[in-house]
Amino acid sequence: MTINTKFVRITFAIFAFSWFLGDYTGNWHDDYKYVFWIMSAGFGMLPIIYYALGYKLDKKKWDTYTFKAVAITCAVFILVSILGMAVNGGHLLFFKDIYYIFMPAVYIFVIANMDDGKNLNFYIDFIFWGFVANFLLIAKPSSFTPANFMSMSFADSYSPWESGLADLYMITFSYYFFTKQKGKAILAGILTFMSFKRLNLVYMGFLLIFGRFFKPKPIPRAVEVITKGLLILSPILIYTATDDAFSAWFESAFGMDLNSFTMGRFNQINFINDLDENMTGLGMTHYMLVVHEFDIHRLHCDVIRIYIETTIVGLVFFVNNYLNIGKRDQRGFSLVLFFMIVMVTSTCIENTFYWLTIFLICENYERRKKVEAMEIMEEKQDGETVAIG
Repeated sequence: MTINTKFVRITFAIFAFSWFLGDYTGNWHDDYKYVFWIMSAGFGMLPIIYYALGYKLDKKKWDTYTFKAVAITCAVFILVSILGMAVNGGHLLFFKDIYYIFMPAVYIFVIANMDDGKNLNFYIDFIFWGFVANFLLIAKPSSFTPANFMSMSFADSYSPWESGLADLYMITFSYYFFTKQKGKAILAGILTFMSFKRLNLVYMGFLLIFGRFFKPKPIPRAVEVITKGLLILSPILIYTATDDAFSAWFESAFGMDLNSFTMGRFNQINFINDLDENMTGLGMTHYMLVVHEFDIHRLHCDVIRIYIETTIVGLVFFVNNYLNIGKRDQRGFSLVLFFMIVMVTSTCIENTFYWLTIFLICENYERRKKVEAMEIMEEKQDGETVAIG
């Protein structure tokens, strides 16, 4: 039995295809994604089992950086949730959420340790082109009319092609922009614009203006500490912003209803606050929104959701560990930070495929740096050999 790069890429393709198929068919409840996910997870675990049984164990240095960060976070989530179950009881959403959050860690562990290629472009490109095909199949070229383009509105965050895929296009745009793959970067930028999420467009503009200052080296310690501190404190700021007095001031100052501006998030967060119930345990806010028949069943603010469901302990571990994944490279840090800012205004913690893409990009930055360092060292050695000769 031989485990090689080709095998890992084939199993990844099975996993990715299941996601493409589910999104294309509008399979919101993931009914048949599970079959592909479980099958691909099993294939993905084969190389790990093979190595665990001793195959080249003495020669293999495991890359556990990202896996460890996510695994520790999930362990804290599980521990807090189990303690919360003593009060709130159990529910299946807990297991589902843990699966979604942990799955990217399993896959990045397999890919990082089993794919010996010099870079991980294959995986990122596979994801990108798959979702380009999804966009064309769902949107249909006949919808690309001047009238539809003119109907796009930043103030209303409206586009005929608005889609949650905007986050994926933004992630890949960031990667292609920093790696100077201009054609793909332009296409990803166009799709980001057409999918039209306000925060994504702001971040894309930020990268176009300031991206050239990001270097392939770790972020300064001061930036890391301040960023983590602000994200951990963000629930307090959000609670302040959802106060009725602030809502009244916002409407008088800008002539716009705060709930309309936040697309229903204001009322949703207030509804959760007004319940005044113990919701400790992963998935509890979702469960309560369903039980009380609220219009939207997911809290569109992951930072508050993590704070409510896993307490301040879970939020601290999540913010610290996930930002640590990106902090080794300024480009990767900006991407992880962007997605965590998205979590202040939306829900994406369970988006397995998007987080996997982010982890792949961060891992690829590290791999490319190691390859470049090795090539420079070899050039120096060759130069010294020539000089001696």
